[in-house]
Amino acid sequence: MRLATITLNGTLDRVLLVPGLTPGEIHNVETVVTLGSGKGVNVARTARTLGAEVLVTGLVAGECGRWICALLHQEGIVERFIHLRGGESRISTIMVDPERRQSTVVNDLGPTVEGSEWPSIRVRLVEAVQDYPWVALAGSALPGLPDAVYSELIHDLRARGQLTCVDARGRWLRSALTARPDLLKCNQHEAEQVIGYPLDSLRLVRDLTQQWVAGGIPRVVVTMGEHGAVAADGEGTWHISAPKVDVLSPIGCGDAMTAGLLVALERRQTLPEATRYGVAVGAANALRLGSGRCDLSALPDLLLQTTVHTL
Repeated sequence: MRLATITLNGTLDRVLLVPGLTPGEIHNVETVVTLGSGKGVNVARTARTLGAEVLVTGLVAGECGRWICALLHQEGIVERFIHLRGGESRISTIMVDPERRQSTVVNDLGPTVEGSEWPSIRVRLVEAVQDYPWVALAGSALPGLPDAVYSELIHDLRARGQLTCVDARGRWLRSALTARPDLLKCNQHEAEQVIGYPLDSLRLVRDLTQQWVAGGIPRVVVTMGEHGAVAADGEGTWHISAPKVDVLSPIGCGDAMTAGLLVALERRQTLPEATRYGVAVGAANALRLGSGRCDLSALPDLLLQTTVHTL
């Protein structure tokens, strides 16, 4: 598989393992993992681990942006990031307490983009990914960019014959819904934010995925954490259970799930089987520190625990 990802808010992740983390106290860090990140980067990292050829692009800025790119080069991940003229890419500090099984995330402010820069950035992003059949658009966009960034990119990529996957929230998810990507993936909370009411039953999640498919989106997947995921396409709707795992950190599990889903679809698996694979890959991510650094040795057992049920 050849997959490109677009990350409009490139991030440097600093993942700190801090046993017994207590607010107001001084702690010594047990382990540090530093990664170039952002949702699209995490998707690409996982997909590469699963055997895909990947490229990442998007927006970074300043010394932090250069650090992000240097770290990706060290991993062997091909990047074509656009470097903004001002500001600094954000640092995300992720403190993982293995005793309480809790993760605390603190995000810096990222740079602001001048709105007048978007048309030229849009052209450069599309050109950067032109040789890749699948393009994943994931995460938030920097301040100053229009709300419709994803819908505009989807239209551009569709005109070139490329397939798009969107994993987003808030106004960026609303934008994507209007443009009807080839695959829409979001989590339960992100879906609730857009529709304005709680999805407090499997039936409601099923109805929403079917509604979005009827509205012209070919494949829809809504994840529900430990309760698995619901997937829908023109052939049916399915609930995919989640395996039971001893979670170290849930950060990046959704991105890993997206990568597994895309890789399996490209391998000609049906949507329910591809979602099953994605759910298991997401669970494998929860066993290690750092987004997209899945424990693939656990994947066969996780797949055995992940089942598909027709709704």
